[in-house]
Amino acid sequence: MRKQGVAVRGTLKCGPVASNYSKVRIVDIDYGVDPDDTLDEKRTDDMGRFEVTGTTRELTPIDPVLYIWHECMDEQTPCSRKLKFVIPKKFIHNGNPAPEQWLDIGVINLEGSFDDEGRECVN
Repeated sequence: MRKQGVAVRGTLKCGPVASNYSKVRIVDIDYGVDPDDTLDEKRTDDMGRFEVTGTTRELTPIDPVLYIWHECMDEQTPCSRKLKFVIPKKFIHNGNPAPEQWLDIGVINLEGSFDDEGRECVN
């Protein structure tokens, strides 16, 4: 089993306003009987910024994704809008990410709709 991880940073906005307190989580998607591994989970700060980084030990290469739950332009209740972004394999590191191994997703405006967007109730 080898140590593998990912590190992601970015900023979330709802139009011109920061999407503060949105939940972000990086997960290693596992197939078969092995459950998915949550590598890190945080809430965005007052400016909508976040940094998540985490590791796991796996025999095979990890399949990392970034999930975002938010309430931007969301008139449906209960639950939150949920986005999923696949993290490219080139950003997988051995436990200590070098600066170039951080995936910086930049600024994402959550006002629009996204492919494969869903809804989910999370705390």
